Amino acid sequence: MDNQFDIYREAEKTEKLTPKQKLIFQSAIDLFSKQGYANSSTKEISEHAGVSEGSIFRKFKNKEELLMAILTPLTHKILPQDLKQFSHTMYQNDTLNLKYFLTTMINDRISLFKYNHKIMKIFLNEFIYDQKIHDRLIESIPKKSFKQFNQVLDELKQKNLLIDWDNLEIFRFLASNILGYLIQHYIIVNEKEWDEPSEIEHVTEFIVKGLTPTK
Repeated sequence: MDNQFDIYREAEKTEKLTPKQKLIFQSAIDLFSKQGYANSSTKEISEHAGVSEGSIFRKFKNKEELLMAILTPLTHKILPQDLKQFSHTMYQNDTLNLKYFLTTMINDRISLFKYNHKIMKIFLNEFIYDQKIHDRLIESIPKKSFKQFNQVLDELKQKNLLIDWDNLEIFRFLASNILGYLIQHYIIVNEKEWDEPSEIEHVTEFIVKGLTPTK
């Protein structure tokens, strides 16, 4: 797999794929992103890859497990891995700032999704339309990432830089706005039809205003 799939290099299910299994994996990504997970059969995937259908089941017990092998590494990176270190450095330097924190995180996450465009499209489609997959994806986000995220939010609250909502509610607010932006521009609308830097700035400003405590 080429550089577009760096997120899989250390993933448990994909770090030791054989050449034939890599063809299956790539074909599943191509078909799931083009015509949807539900509309793609394992037979189509195997034909697209030029291998036997049985080759799929030697590594993945069914189509859903193949889907989760594609999406789980992305969920592991939805929240930045170095978030706690990032916030501590800013906190110690007395520069912990909601706008800078959110701008950095939002731009970083959007870049991650853009760089993995096909995988992101599969993720968004299944996250929205399949409740079972939605629940499995939420469950696959590392607990350590949530813990670090909560600690940073608590630090911001202590400095009166963040609205005193429940952290899960704040996460949902962030996720709904960021995912809404991605869906609008990468699922519905052609990417050449908007001023991306300007709209990312507007989305960030909207989120910052929504999460800033009222005086």
